[in-house]
Amino acid sequence: MINVAVKQGWAGGAWHTRQFEAALKEAGYNVVGELDADVVIAHSVACYDLKLKSPATYFILIDPPYWPKKHIFLRFIDKQRQDIKTLKARYGWKYVAKKMLWGLLYMTAKPQYTLLAFQRSDSLTFLDELKEKNVLVIRNKQDALCSADLKVALAAYPDFYYWELPGEHDDYYTNPKPYIDLLPQSL
Repeated sequence: MINVAVKQGWAGGAWHTRQFEAALKEAGYNVVGELDADVVIAHSVACYDLKLKSPATYFILIDPPYWPKKHIFLRFIDKQRQDIKTLKARYGWKYVAKKMLWGLLYMTAKPQYTLLAFQRSDSLTFLDELKEKNVLVIRNKQDALCSADLKVALAAYPDFYYWELPGEHDDYYTNPKPYIDLLPQSL
């Protein structure tokens, strides 16, 4: 069984990823902590906070908030507007309110992620630390935090894989299958 760690991003936590983690288990993966993982899945700002001593050999980075010419605060506002518009239609106001409330709680609990978001979101230099690993970077096509130019910027990392999926920044929370389908079946 492959051990998978899930690192939630800036405003994400266990409430957000419960459906994704349940789908991982159902697909036959064992969900563990980062230091026991064969595969690390990092989302958003968590991409900037990877433990390099992890035994993981495979990293999946979902929507690193890279966008050199647009301030992270403006992108965050755009994302919240997008969430309200699309999630309200799909899941209703109650879900949107819970998601935002939990997001605020997680942001408060992880002040270092706020610092990382402001310091690193205009660069991909954090990827230099992963050059010896197998890396897949996923960008959702309607992501308000991650630039469409990510693919071009990744040309500096020719051994990394890039994949685009439909959806928004937090799509893997409620639509886990396309992401799980990209996981290795064996290592």
